[in-house]
Amino acid sequence: MLNLFYKFYLKLKKNPVVGTALLFMLLIVLVWRILSISFAEDVSKLIPQNEDNKTLQKVLKTANFSDKIIVHIRKKDAVSTETLTNYAEDFLEELNASKNPYIKSVQGYIEEESLFETLDVVYENLPYFLTAEDYQHIEAKMTPDSIAAITQQNYETLISPSGLIAKKTLVRDPLGLSLMGINHLKSLGFNDDFKIVNGFLVNKKETDVLLFITPKFPTSETQKNTQFSTALYNLQSKLNTKYQSEITASYFGGVLIAVANANQIKTDVILTVSLALSLLLMVFIVFYRSVFVPIILLLPTVFGALVALAILSLFKTQISAISLGVGAVLLGVTLDYALHILTHLRAQHTIEDTLNQVTKPIIMSSVTTALAFFCLLFINSDALQDLGLFAGLSVLSAAFFALVLIPVLYKAPKKKTLAKQTPIDKFASYPFHQKKGWIIGLVLLLIGSVFFYSQVSFNKNLSSLNFVPQHLKQAEKELDQLTNASDKSVYLVSYGNTLDEALQHNDILFSTLKKQKATNSLVSFTSVTPLVKSKRTQKEGLQQWTTFFNEERKQFLKEEFILKGEVFGFKPETHQAFYNLLNQPFNILHLEDLKGIASISPEDFISSNDQFHTVTTLVKLKDNQVNAFKAQFKNQKGTILIDRQAINEDLLGQLKNSFNTLMLYCFGAVLLVLFIFYRNIKLVLATILPIVITWLITIGLMAFFNIQFNVFNIIISTFIFGLGVDYSIFITNGLIKNNKQENAVLPTYKTSVILSVITTLLGVGILFLAKHPALQSLALVSVIGISTALLVSFTLQPLVYNVLCKSKK
Repeated sequence: MLNLFYKFYLKLKKNPVVGTALLFMLLIVLVWRILSISFAEDVSKLIPQNEDNKTLQKVLKTANFSDKIIVHIRKKDAVSTETLTNYAEDFLEELNASKNPYIKSVQGYIEEESLFETLDVVYENLPYFLTAEDYQHIEAKMTPDSIAAITQQNYETLISPSGLIAKKTLVRDPLGLSLMGINHLKSLGFNDDFKIVNGFLVNKKETDVLLFITPKFPTSETQKNTQFSTALYNLQSKLNTKYQSEITASYFGGVLIAVANANQIKTDVILTVSLALSLLLMVFIVFYRSVFVPIILLLPTVFGALVALAILSLFKTQISAISLGVGAVLLGVTLDYALHILTHLRAQHTIEDTLNQVTKPIIMSSVTTALAFFCLLFINSDALQDLGLFAGLSVLSAAFFALVLIPVLYKAPKKKTLAKQTPIDKFASYPFHQKKGWIIGLVLLLIGSVFFYSQVSFNKNLSSLNFVPQHLKQAEKELDQLTNASDKSVYLVSYGNTLDEALQHNDILFSTLKKQKATNSLVSFTSVTPLVKSKRTQKEGLQQWTTFFNEERKQFLKEEFILKGEVFGFKPETHQAFYNLLNQPFNILHLEDLKGIASISPEDFISSNDQFHTVTTLVKLKDNQVNAFKAQFKNQKGTILIDRQAINEDLLGQLKNSFNTLMLYCFGAVLLVLFIFYRNIKLVLATILPIVITWLITIGLMAFFNIQFNVFNIIISTFIFGLGVDYSIFITNGLIKNNKQENAVLPTYKTSVILSVITTLLGVGILFLAKHPALQSLALVSVIGISTALLVSFTLQPLVYNVLCKSKK
């Protein structure tokens, strides 16, 4: 292998023009391939999938949980209600003027036309909107005295200045059957704390207006939703200025939180990585006493990442952005190889000697680290599989380019003078393994970590890792005061291979929830059932209608309304439309027939995907109702209870278990590679024991300082493991070389390890400056793990090597 890379070097030195041309051609091809990739910013892709939660994953993928943006418009006391609704009207006009491509629908405003449309649909399909209780009320009205009273009341309403809706309803529906049907649609609307004023949803005190925007794109589409978010905030600023802050609007919703998180992560990463690169350049310029060296240091890392992305593009069109968001950590891993080569060249070694000393450890390190990353493929998580492929391919590619490019590009100083001792060189020469204080300190840490190891906890609450800006926190607080939004929300999703099958399950669920509501086992629920029913339930409703309105009752109603109406001057044909309704046939009501209703959107509840259909019901619960309610719906056929927070916690708990398995795979892969290269059990033990010790101490320190693992920083454990492997391999090879040669070469190996540690700590540790809590947790775990790996490899590893491997003289 040494001869191969040395031959590469000689050929490239002889033909620099050809080599440069090939490099640029490779760069163009790589960039061309990468341009075909799109990036998905969906955090849920981290959650593992397996056969046990196959139905759950299918439901989660299909069901519509309506992550609406709530627009809260409020006024000061002195401002009139009309001005408040004018603000809301201006807001809607601005949204509709541009035919906003990011909005699916807006609720909270009801036009008079839509009220007529809803009333018409209910009237024309009355058998499907009446319940058994309604028929009891209707039967109570089927007496001559009751009809006389109803006729008189209708007459008084008609001659009074009532609205058009009341007058239209009374003529064609004197019994008020359609109003009974409309009343059932309240479960699709809002509670009694709100009313309609000038078409808008206003609270009883008439100080606040609520509008509900359903975005066109899901929460995961943060790139498109960012543009929508910017437009919303611009509109907010414009209208607040227009109304001189007498009336103001605020927004709250999952989409806005996702956008704020994505933007904050991008801002934090750009800021911290830029700062880290600036500091790293300064360190490398001072250490190598060259401006050119830091640039060639980065080339293998850049080409490694480009090659990895290009290879991924051959069989994937979309890659999780989360898998690339750990680039700051990956920087430390892939820079290792260039650092080792340059550090040996700086120590006045020839190209041939340098390749002789570093080729084997670089290949070993890259293969073991890549295998550790490839073990992520065993976890059924799209994002983590992308991460494993990207990281593993990057490491292997960066190692290859480091061995090929660095020897060619590096120009040794003309004067063969020994490099001046820097603080890094002095630190590398310090004999940690001969100092009792360091040895005793690490041994005590190891003993303590054994006791604390099992106490490290896992934070399964994704919301605690979200970055929520102050204005969204304030908006949530104000909404909670207005709507009591603090009640627990769970979803009940009925599903089936056909829409009618899902609706049948949903009809059964609706009946159960009505009984639960009657016994105060829940606070409220929102169901589409009053509007959309299965064919079987509709047929039952039609049968009930036909049975109740038999010929005798129809004749009685017609005769009584004509007779009692004569007293008030009604003509015999005044209610002819009602008589026709009682005699007309009814067809089954389909979902398409309801799309004309602008005030209610069935799409908020019903979803379809690949011949799989879901109907969603939202249930509000008090904290003391949650456990009993969940127990009741635990095994209900065709319906699954979705508590999104609890499900995330459960699935992320599975992720933790998967990582326990992953670490065993990584350990096995490293052992295999070490055996292949060393073919000596003692050398393998001398290399693997420091890795195990590093891992134990890292976990123990996390438990001691109550630092929790979470879905983000647990990924870093793979990188810490990979770096620990690198350090152990290089120190072992340095100890072997040191044992064979008269001149001590171990400090050179240790210097390159120190530079790697500085690189990684600057690249990741600087994330302490980030505002996003997830990035801060990455920094904390990385600093602990990498610092521990450095101290263990410098202090305990030489001792272990001396005991196991050093020949007796």
